[in-house]
Amino acid sequence: NFHNGYAAVYEGRYLTGVAAGMKLNELKNAGKLKGSVPKVGFVAAYTYAEVVSAYTAFFLGVRSVCPDAVMDVTFVGAWYDQELERAAAQKLIAGGCDLLSQTSDSMGVPSECEKAGVPNVGYNLDGMETICPNTFIVSCKINWQPYFESAINAAKYGRLMARDYTGTLNTGSVELSAVNPQAAAQGTAAKLVEIRGLLKSGTLHVFDTSAFTVNGEKLTSYIADVNYDDEFTPDTEVISNGYFHESEYRSAPYFAIQIDGITLLG
Repeated sequence: NFHNGYAAVYEGRYLTGVAAGMKLNELKNAGKLKGSVPKVGFVAAYTYAEVVSAYTAFFLGVRSVCPDAVMDVTFVGAWYDQELERAAAQKLIAGGCDLLSQTSDSMGVPSECEKAGVPNVGYNLDGMETICPNTFIVSCKINWQPYFESAINAAKYGRLMARDYTGTLNTGSVELSAVNPQAAAQGTAAKLVEIRGLLKSGTLHVFDTSAFTVNGEKLTSYIADVNYDDEFTPDTEVISNGYFHESEYRSAPYFAIQIDGITLLG
C-alpha cells in the first residue's frame, strides 16, 4: 500500500526563470549589471536530483530570454535554515550576482535581497510583494490539493489510486504567485501567461536538449535510475523526441546533470 506523489515543479521553476531573465535584461539595458554578463545566484538545499532539477529548470528559463546569463549555485545542506540561507545569499551578492533564487523555504534569501536591493525569485512563498516590495518578483509552489483529492476519492469510491503520481500545470499542481509589478520587468505577467500556455500544450519542454550542453556537447542519451533498487542502478533511457522526460517515468526527479553555464560553489 505504498504510493509516491510529487509534482512537476520544474515547470514552475522554468516560468520563474523566465521572469528572472526578463529582469536581468532590464538591468542590462539600464547599465546596472554588476559584471560584464548577467549573473544569477542560487541558494540550493542539497546536491541530489530534486534540487539539481529545480535549479537547472530555473536557469533554462532564465536563458530562454537572457541567453548570455550565467549562474552560481551554493548549497546549505538544509531545506529550512534561515541563518545559513542568509549567509549564502550574502556570499552570492558579494560575488557579483545580479539576482537570487532558492530551493530553500525560509525568508533568509528574500530578506537579504531586500536589504541589498537585489531582485529575488522565491519558492513556496506567498504575499512576498508586501514583505519585500522592492525586490521580490514572483514565486512558484506545489499545490497538493489535486493529489489529495485523487487519493481521497480513490478511497471513497473504491478505486485504485496511482502508484506514482506526478501533478503538473495541467492538473493544477504547480502554481505561481502573483507577479510583483514594482520589482518585475515590464511585460512579465503577460509573458508568463504565454509560456505557461506553451508548457501546458506540450509545445515547449523545459529540458529541451537543444537548449543546453554538457561539457560543450549536446546530450542525446541519458540512462536514469528510475526503478528503485538498493544500488541506484541506471536503468531507463529518459531522452527521446528531443527532450529529457523529467518525472514522467517516476514522480521523484532524476535530472542530476550539471549543464554548462552553472558554477557550483559548494
